[in-house]
Amino acid sequence: MKTLVSLVAWLACLACFFFAPPRVLAAPSALRLSGSFFQYQSEMLGWPPETWQAVLGQMKELKMNTVIVQMLVQENNGGSLHSFIGPNGQPDATETILNYADTNGFHIFLGLYLPNWNHDMTGSNFLFETQSRMATVAQQAWDRYLSGNRHSSFAGWYLPYEPWTANYQPAEVQRLRSFFQGVHTSCQLISGDMPLAVSPFISSLRPPPCQVEQLYRQLLDQSGIDILLLQDSVGAQQWENDIVSRVAPYFEAFQNACNATGVRFWANLESFRISGGVFGPCDATRLRKQFDAAAPFVAEFVTFDFLHYMNSVAFLNSWDQSRRNRMQQLLSDYQAGFVDTDYAPLAPPELSATLVGDNLMLKWRGLAGDQFQVQFETNLANPIWAPLSTQISTNATEFFVTDPVIALQPVRYYRVQRLPRLLMPDSMVYIPPGTFMMGTPANDPNKTLNELTPFQVTLTHGFWISQFEMSQSDYQNLTCTNPAAFATDLERPIESVSWSNAMNFCSLLTQRERQAGRLPNGYLYRLPTEAEWEYAARAGTTNWFSFGDDWSLLSNYGWYSQGTTHLVGELQPNPWGLQDIHGNVFEWCWDWIGVAPNQPVTDFSGSTTNVLHAVRGGAWSFPWVNCRSAWRTGYASTARRSDVGFRIVLAPVVP
Repeated sequence: MKTLVSLVAWLACLACFFFAPPRVLAAPSALRLSGSFFQYQSEMLGWPPETWQAVLGQMKELKMNTVIVQMLVQENNGGSLHSFIGPNGQPDATETILNYADTNGFHIFLGLYLPNWNHDMTGSNFLFETQSRMATVAQQAWDRYLSGNRHSSFAGWYLPYEPWTANYQPAEVQRLRSFFQGVHTSCQLISGDMPLAVSPFISSLRPPPCQVEQLYRQLLDQSGIDILLLQDSVGAQQWENDIVSRVAPYFEAFQNACNATGVRFWANLESFRISGGVFGPCDATRLRKQFDAAAPFVAEFVTFDFLHYMNSVAFLNSWDQSRRNRMQQLLSDYQAGFVDTDYAPLAPPELSATLVGDNLMLKWRGLAGDQFQVQFETNLANPIWAPLSTQISTNATEFFVTDPVIALQPVRYYRVQRLPRLLMPDSMVYIPPGTFMMGTPANDPNKTLNELTPFQVTLTHGFWISQFEMSQSDYQNLTCTNPAAFATDLERPIESVSWSNAMNFCSLLTQRERQAGRLPNGYLYRLPTEAEWEYAARAGTTNWFSFGDDWSLLSNYGWYSQGTTHLVGELQPNPWGLQDIHGNVFEWCWDWIGVAPNQPVTDFSGSTTNVLHAVRGGAWSFPWVNCRSAWRTGYASTARRSDVGFRIVLAPVVP
């Protein structure tokens, strides 16, 4: 009996390693930084070796062992060159870093020549000159640091040219690929077959992820690039909200391109925040979201950059005490949240098994709110995993379940499956259940033909609704198209989409979030019903608008009588935090236009068949009366108008 239980317990631990879901196997077990870029400043050249050793020692304590020196030579604004390569015979920063790395298990990539950004960055003359300068710097670096002392820590070269997500034309793609090939060949002649790394960024001029994938498949193919470190562009303020849902599609696109071309794929997480044009440290809460966005797709995480935003050893003289305090705070929070405690939301739980009387107790750790299913199998040759019927218990951080050990039962193998957890974008606003009067009083002088006669509606289920109208960025990330008439900024609302387009978006979003493990079965994204829309728009008010009856105040809350759409979320929200609810673009609702019932209704969902679908909310091209909470009209489900967009609802599936 004891022999059997010991075998079961051993197999229980083993199963959690061999039978994790395929998606989890692609992710690191613990999400933490493996290294950092170092961006040299002239003042740093005066730091003594002891300072650099202390900085690197701090990184080692954080389990970081990779340094990418961003550049050894850079171009100044006036076109002159500034070198960080010190004279022979005198220890400089790079040599000190290499010496420390040799004996401490670090990997060092040396950056080449960093050009100034005031050039035509894809022009043939610029690329030819830059390629030549990079080859020169590679030779200088080899002669200075490597030819006489083959540092074991030298891991490869970094190419400081930063391509981006742009609509590169075929000739530009060819020139860039040839440029990468040329740099690769030059470095190969100097140092042999050492890796060459590059770090593109996600720019504001970004095509849909599907187009980015196709472009980078072409750009990376036989380019000589061995490692691609994608800058998440969060610090550069491409995204203030919904970081995971907006960044992840681009990481997936780059992952596909790298897999297709044999390039290793890493993440370059920006640990800075720009405020008033000033760069400073971000916080660990935001950094956690950046990990979550990149984790399913990459093999390694580095940051830009530890020296400037996280370390507590050395500071530049120009940094005030406030910045230094924020750097130390980020370091402390990162240590606590990612090093002292493993952060591994995608990793399979590690099981332990002990015998308690006649029961086998299985234990594993998780986060409050996590949901799991324990499964067992008796034949791994033809496994059909069955759920264990015993109730899972938890004390919020530790989970456990017991299984009676019966002498005659076959040996059991166990595994724990992490179930999808409801994780919605930051900008989804919860709307509680409640009762309200829907429609427009008969004596309202502004009432139009399509508006409903008032009736009482009770909504018994709460739901989440998007704070903002869906943006062009949101739409193209999922659909690979941007049909908007006002496509000058991706943070304008999506418009020129039909009701069917909006419904398809919701279906694709539901599918994506379920596959990502952020949406359990029983929940879905959809368009709001008319009742949900008006209830959320009114936010407990009974006036024309959520802010009262004075339409002269509308310009503080909604865009109307304009010549164009505007960026989402620029004006004041309604009392429940919803923005642009009174203007910018009309918003599709789920139901068809119908008549009001003549009695109170519970969970009113409107007409399910008719000719026209309900539209709400006011628009940039219409006057103020169309922005009232009760105003409504209807359009055919195929209609595409430059003044009609939508927002979405996340809700349980109601039987």
